[in-house]
Amino acid sequence: MRNLYINCCMVIMALLGSVLLVYAQPSITGIVRDVDGPIAGVSVQIQGTSRGTQTDAEGRYTISASAGETLQFSALGYVTQNIAVGSTPTINVTLELSSGEIGEVVVTAFGIKREKRALGYATQTVSGGNLTVTQPSSVAQGLAGKVAGLNISQASGGVEGGSSRLVIRGNTSLTGDNRALIIVDGVAINNDPVNNNANNGGGGAVGTQLGADVSGYNDWGTGLNFINPEDIEDITVLKGPAAAALYGARGANGVILITRKKGTSRKGLGVDYSYSFRGVNAYEFLDFQNEYGSGGVAAMWTADNDKMFPTNAAGQRVQISLDNGYNFPAGDYTSSAYGKFPYDNTTDYYNLLSFPSGLSWGPRFDDQPILWYDGVLRPYSAQPDNWKAFFPNGSVGQHNVAISGGGDFGTARFSYTRSDNKANVLNSNFNTNTFNLGTTIKVSSRVTAEITGSYTSYERLNTPPVGAGHFLAGFSYAVPRDYRSDVEELNNFAPDGSRLDVTNSSNFPAGSPRYPYYSYMANSFWRQYKNNTTFARDQLIGGAKIIADVTDWLTLTAQGGLDNSSDNTEIKNYPTNLAGTQDGYYGQAMAKSFNRNLNAYARLHKDNLFDQAISGSLTAGTEAYHRNDYTVSNKTNGNFVKPFIFALNNGVNPPTAAEETRYGKKINSIYGFLDLSYNDNLFLQVTGRNDWSSTLADAYNSYFYPSANLSYVFSDGIKGMQTAAPWLNFGKLTLSYAETGSDTDPYTIYDIITTEAYNGQAAQTYPNTLKFPGIEPQRSRAYELGLSLGFLKNRLNVELTAYTMKSSNQILTNALPISSGFSNIQINRGELGNKGFEFIINARAIQTPDFSWNISVNGATSTTKVLALDEGIDDLTLGSFFGGSGVSQRVKVGEKYGTIYGRDFVYANGQKEVVDVVNPDNGLPLTYTVNGQTYIAGTRWKTTDTEVPIGNALPLLTGGISNTFSYKGLSLYAMIDAKIGGDTYFGTYAAAMGNGLLQETVKERNGGGLPLVYPDGTTANTGVVFDGVYATYGSDGELISTTPNTNVVNYQWYYLNTFTSWNHLGHIPRSASVFENTWVKLREVALTYQLPVNFVQKTGFLQNLSVSLIGRDLFYIYTSIPKGLNPEGVNGIGNMQGIEYSSVPRARSFGFSIKTSL
Repeated sequence: MRNLYINCCMVIMALLGSVLLVYAQPSITGIVRDVDGPIAGVSVQIQGTSRGTQTDAEGRYTISASAGETLQFSALGYVTQNIAVGSTPTINVTLELSSGEIGEVVVTAFGIKREKRALGYATQTVSGGNLTVTQPSSVAQGLAGKVAGLNISQASGGVEGGSSRLVIRGNTSLTGDNRALIIVDGVAINNDPVNNNANNGGGGAVGTQLGADVSGYNDWGTGLNFINPEDIEDITVLKGPAAAALYGARGANGVILITRKKGTSRKGLGVDYSYSFRGVNAYEFLDFQNEYGSGGVAAMWTADNDKMFPTNAAGQRVQISLDNGYNFPAGDYTSSAYGKFPYDNTTDYYNLLSFPSGLSWGPRFDDQPILWYDGVLRPYSAQPDNWKAFFPNGSVGQHNVAISGGGDFGTARFSYTRSDNKANVLNSNFNTNTFNLGTTIKVSSRVTAEITGSYTSYERLNTPPVGAGHFLAGFSYAVPRDYRSDVEELNNFAPDGSRLDVTNSSNFPAGSPRYPYYSYMANSFWRQYKNNTTFARDQLIGGAKIIADVTDWLTLTAQGGLDNSSDNTEIKNYPTNLAGTQDGYYGQAMAKSFNRNLNAYARLHKDNLFDQAISGSLTAGTEAYHRNDYTVSNKTNGNFVKPFIFALNNGVNPPTAAEETRYGKKINSIYGFLDLSYNDNLFLQVTGRNDWSSTLADAYNSYFYPSANLSYVFSDGIKGMQTAAPWLNFGKLTLSYAETGSDTDPYTIYDIITTEAYNGQAAQTYPNTLKFPGIEPQRSRAYELGLSLGFLKNRLNVELTAYTMKSSNQILTNALPISSGFSNIQINRGELGNKGFEFIINARAIQTPDFSWNISVNGATSTTKVLALDEGIDDLTLGSFFGGSGVSQRVKVGEKYGTIYGRDFVYANGQKEVVDVVNPDNGLPLTYTVNGQTYIAGTRWKTTDTEVPIGNALPLLTGGISNTFSYKGLSLYAMIDAKIGGDTYFGTYAAAMGNGLLQETVKERNGGGLPLVYPDGTTANTGVVFDGVYATYGSDGELISTTPNTNVVNYQWYYLNTFTSWNHLGHIPRSASVFENTWVKLREVALTYQLPVNFVQKTGFLQNLSVSLIGRDLFYIYTSIPKGLNPEGVNGIGNMQGIEYSSVPRARSFGFSIKTSL
């Protein structure tokens, strides 16, 4: 199938090339420029006809036109110019930048182009050049920080190829999908996360569903990742319901319209080529301490560094591990599996810890030899860069070649892009091949056709996991500072090539200590190199559109498109023994997705309607959308029978029963909209659409929603405005109202029996949620007010937008009594309120013939509040981390959306409350006695009995600022984006602090604490006093008194009782690891030199050449969180945002790009 697609594309390319060579017959040529140089993509149209072309990368155009006809030059962001054709064969044009409105044309719903001054709602356009200025790997990367009100988060914390969440103006649904609809050349694409079921549901669960636990999963990206940025002409963001109303239920969360390139007119065929390369490196991880190594309980028993080391029969110091029996000095107490405290032998040390084997509470590094688990003596020393072995340098290289041309009959462009990406994660890479075709065909003087299509072949080896449960995560919580990655890699592989099990002591010399590290780290290099998952996608996106000007006043348009993808996932766990059978595993998954969209509409338009000042148009149409997905997966059962054969039937037991899922959905629609204008300064648009959804019952599946928007250009409409305020060149007021409706997922209203594997056999389960066929669509009503201003001869332009929206009739799940036979029931209840403000400022600060400085600023603030839930529903869980003992994100009436819940400190008279650690044998405070003096062994914080609000993830402000400095052929571009406010729970910080890994934990160990007497009689200044009070309560629960805490305890009690992320520790105050997450980042930098055209053309074959030095994600100018944490690390792209755990290190990239035309 893949070869067929490629061959078809190559044939089409050859045919188009022949046609273009034969029929391109230019008669008028020229170059279109602005103050900075040639402009690509300018529309050159013969006024009053459908004939036209576009400028190429050099700003050149060619078109046939007769004397007396008028050429119209228009482009996004420029004032449209009309020039009459005379006798000269060359017409060069210099376009002026618009005020952001005057003459500017934007793409709106269904790809219809309208003047921006006529729009009564907010949109924002990003050009293809601006999108790819630093050669991002994905569209989401290129949009970051450039659109006001567009919030982009990445599940992998920024790893190339990871999933992205694009949300416009905040959340409108309590528990449903809040992501924007993606439209590519009129085709709605499937932007869901890639689903990998080969390993029993390994990679699909990204926290999009209600109550998802995002503790750990594999992130394979979303559909938007497979859209090639190099092929994009521009992207228009339809922000509010009024702007997206014509897309119906699917556009309820806003729409991102992607228009791809379709070629330009030029002499003969033109070839454009570009190459870019970026090196990616992880430049900052956690702020590790490098003074103390592995260990734990012994440091509570003694202050003597030497006593902390266990010794073997030969008197050698050996590696420390909590579960290897060496951690407990012989004769002092009896050890258990995880150890008892030396002073009472009853308290289980494990119950204080996140991961016992990952602790760095051990002895100070002294560079003296200790015996390792492999029987080798090595210095006991810090390994500051041990994490870098798993996060090596990565790279992104991309070639793009495009052939284009055109003439009176139309334009065409065919391109091929090859991208090779080596992720900065061990043994992870992917490559992409993309073929893209875009054409416009002048069938006749009244009929125009567009044909677009792309084929993408994507292959990936492994993907960075997100969250807990894997060895990469171990570096954030389970790897002591003496861990040596070079030794681990060597010891993972036996000389014969089989796996050397490091946890099996018999593989190493007698007398060696047991493997000292946490199980996640055992044989980690083997697992990363030998346990591989490969993912492959073949995707075809195609569309055709025909526009017929039947008369001067009637236009008919028909459009169809499809997004068809086929995914294959394979998991191959290499056998660990030389015979090729032990631990062998093979899993396979196949997924197919088919999206089809058909649209047709008729448009009546007339100028001078009723009056010379009135113009109008009426459009009516119909649309049909169909989506059909299918997945199936299976895996081996038991060890391999035949060595090294990866096949489903190669297990010692029959394969597990295949798991299948299906997804089908249809929406049929009719719509219409009326446009009126008066004196070209007052514009009104009224729209209406009705959808029929297959996911709702017949009685409720029809829903209608209207919208209306008004635009008044008062700078033109008010007489004398230009005289009274000459500094104001442009002014526009807008007002809009819109309603939207959204349906639900397939199979929501009917009971579906699920077939799955159970003990290797097929089993069927009945849903525990009672389905309600009376579910109705969710409803949203929105108002929007806007103001656009242009000052100082259009050198300063400002757009301001305020909006408010209410979303009601939410589709929720409520609990039922167990006697009903069900756990839950689905209902229509709940209401969200959303308010926000956006601003865009564009300025030409300096403009001379040789030098210019352009500034663009955007910002947005949005607040979503829960207004109502159903009776009996106190709150709803959006997602959780480690379940009820960890942290979660919930919605509750009266609170802002995105509130983080967890255990918090208990306060008495405004001070944190402290309690003693209790001996479970007698219920008394845990103590120990030295020289007749009794000491309190441990204290801890008193925390809330249940989870309470401890933060909120919603930011106060998001935005970006870009500067472009140009001097002749040299330009410097820099873009900074920021997020101000909003809280994040950093599980990475909690675990690393609790395990003694961070620099913050060494103060007391270095003698910066209070005098402390240890159980063995040694003393050191390592004690701490919990800064809190003991509280006394009456029988009625009322506070009677408080007493300041003065008990000095071992430093470990403080850290182990304040910080951790593991789920069995319900008493830990999770609020101690919640931080306001404000950051300002230098996101993009590009230094470009455009070589002089006259110099380049002396080569005889090059037309232009530019070279750029580029950088992405260079550094954070400011962060409010502890050093080394990843501010953009989140677990999942669903509604649960603001919870982070073991995200990847901060990474940046530097490189270069070369662009030329032949």
